[in-house]
Amino acid sequence: MDVTGWTHLCIYVGTFASSYYYSLMTESLMSALCLGWSIYGLTTIGHDLLHKPTTMNRCVAFVCMDMIILDSDSWIQQHNKDHHGDLKGDKDFMHIKGSTIFEEWYNLLDICKTSSPKCHMLRAPFYLLLLQLRWYQIIETYITIFFCLAYFTYITHSDSIPSKYPRGCLLHNLDNTWDIFPESRFITLLFGGLNVHATHHCFPTCGRSKLAEKSRYLATTYPDHYRSITTCKQLYHLYSHRRPINNK
Repeated sequence: MDVTGWTHLCIYVGTFASSYYYSLMTESLMSALCLGWSIYGLTTIGHDLLHKPTTMNRCVAFVCMDMIILDSDSWIQQHNKDHHGDLKGDKDFMHIKGSTIFEEWYNLLDICKTSSPKCHMLRAPFYLLLLQLRWYQIIETYITIFFCLAYFTYITHSDSIPSKYPRGCLLHNLDNTWDIFPESRFITLLFGGLNVHATHHCFPTCGRSKLAEKSRYLATTYPDHYRSITTCKQLYHLYSHRRPINNK
């Protein structure tokens, strides 16, 4: 993980600590929203680290991933292999599915359905922290996490174009993935680096500080396939066309 990644980690941890404390002390829903975003941000750090699952990376990812949402081994299988290696394949569920927003959110639970009782026990400290909050703050926190997961991350695989290239290759990834404001440092922080998602699929171990540079390389080298959102109008179009007719 590069300097930008570590900087983002510090921001997520600081936001988590301050928003959690403020949520405990007050009835604020805004602090719960910030708490949910910080938790999402921490999982994006775990995501980055597990693309290079060294011993040190797995230790940090244990806190950012295993103790929050999913154990590292399952993540490596479901994300690194099923999702990156076979994007839009039969085992890949990491994209928005459903004809209504309720179906979309129900299908988000796929990421948690494989958790074993042992994995939930590892997350007991996290659950205990959340249970100290008021019930509506807990709901707000989880709504924010799911919102970020769906509309900051999964949305990047929406509005795909038919690809004649084999799954897993660079051109297939570009046909099925978008970059969203890849030059914006703020959006990169907000989205946990996953806004530059087409670039990430082509260079999955690339650090956050190099994503914008790599996106420019893809735009120049593969102009007929690389797709990027650079205006609010384009972003609205992506969100409004996130459900293909034959969505499964």
